Amino acid sequence: MRTHHLFASVALLVFLASGCTSYSFGHRDTECDPDTRLARLVDEYDQAKSGQTTYDGSILRDCSRIQLETERLALDVPGHVPTLMACAVMAYEAQETVKAQRYLDAIFHDQPAHAEAAILRSRIAIDEGNLPYARRLLSTQIQYAPDNASLREAYSGVLYMSHDLEGARGEITAAEKLGAPAWRVAYNRGLIAEAGGQNEEAQRQYKAAVDGNPDFPQARSRLSGMKAMPGHNPSAPLPGTAQGG
Repeated sequence: MRTHHLFASVALLVFLASGCTSYSFGHRDTECDPDTRLARLVDEYDQAKSGQTTYDGSILRDCSRIQLETERLALDVPGHVPTLMACAVMAYEAQETVKAQRYLDAIFHDQPAHAEAAILRSRIAIDEGNLPYARRLLSTQIQYAPDNASLREAYSGVLYMSHDLEGARGEITAAEKLGAPAWRVAYNRGLIAEAGGQNEEAQRQYKAAVDGNPDFPQARSRLSGMKAMPGHNPSAPLPGTAQGG
């Protein structure tokens, strides 16, 4: 089961690093602390995901190879939560959900309150069709950190998928007040409005999402889809816009 990309994508943690001048694949660099080693791996992973080719000597470093090295780092420094989180994200993106859950369980064992781990674990639950678990997990995490915008946004998504539109609307408003990106808030509100039959409001929100982030294809797709619906007047301005542009 997939969402309408209602959640913020779970980002890999990025650390400020200094003091390590070299790193070789397949070798443990004892001169670097875990944060520095992880920062280098995350940077290489992001490059590989974007299609940039990186080499270590003659060895091509793709996402799977970098994932393996990150897992080795987790063995080197057991209990280093940022590394466990990076391993969980990489495993999820590689569609290795069982492995991702093991890393997330290890995080929760040491840190019961961990927003990023909870958001990723809730996404796995949603993919499996287990909305009640995702709802309970995020609700509990909000009790630990009620000022976390990402948790509120994720919880709004679960409530939306559970057909609790009023609850979803309240949580996305809280997320907005706590600093969630305006374009993402607008997209979420568009989904909620569309689900409630408020098509003009949905279009207005999708347009705000596109205006705020032109590279956000989901909002553009839903806006185009609504404009193509029977009864839409293509010559009329979208709600909230002026005639003539």
